[in-house]
Amino acid sequence: MFLFDKINPEHLDRRELQLTILSCSAILILGAGLALLMYPVVFSYSNVVLRNTFYGFCGLSALLAMYLVDRQITILHLRREIAEAGMRAAETKMEASAELLNAIPNLSSFKDRLAMEYRRAAAADQVLSVLVITVILPEEVSSTPFAKSLLSDAAKAISRKLRGEDSLYVLHPHCFGIILPAVSRSVAEIISTRVAEGLSDAAGATNRFSYKINIVNPPANAASAHDLQEAVFTLLPSDNSMQSMAEETR
Repeated sequence: MFLFDKINPEHLDRRELQLTILSCSAILILGAGLALLMYPVVFSYSNVVLRNTFYGFCGLSALLAMYLVDRQITILHLRREIAEAGMRAAETKMEASAELLNAIPNLSSFKDRLAMEYRRAAAADQVLSVLVITVILPEEVSSTPFAKSLLSDAAKAISRKLRGEDSLYVLHPHCFGIILPAVSRSVAEIISTRVAEGLSDAAGATNRFSYKINIVNPPANAASAHDLQEAVFTLLPSDNSMQSMAEETR
């Protein structure tokens, strides 16, 4: 029985069609055979009721076979519509993900805001921290349109864990930057842990993506605004220059 029960999931629709054709053929063959056996008996007598019963049996056999074929065609059409609706929903989600990523400020805005926040912190003798989050996608996904959906989910998970005064930026297609005004390194580590929990929930049990979070905090990592920017840029992927990264995030 294992030989007949083994079905490849990719060929499920074909197998179902084959079973429907087999069922219809069996009904027609059995009905035709029974009709042939009944024919001499029915037409050897001049009995109208018996003949009408014979014709009804033949008609019902044909109608049953036609009904099974019609149901199979209907099921195939419904499955095709469901598949098309799923594709449209996936395309809509990808478009929404792309719009969300485009709505997040880019690298140029990050540099301007970081310089302003550094000057403000230096003038008021306050602390400042920056989180650099790198989202690591599987190789088979990173070059597909589905990557934007994963990055969008990561961005939403990050934004839900931030305070109202914190700012989220796209520094690179796979990197996000967060400016944390008036936040010391110890508090930044707490926020980093909270963000990591949100990213873990967004990644799901199947680990759709992984991530890495780095903390940059002056004066430990930088003595000036320029040094702070350089410390952030060293955490970004090394395959692109600052200029190319700025162009990609526009």
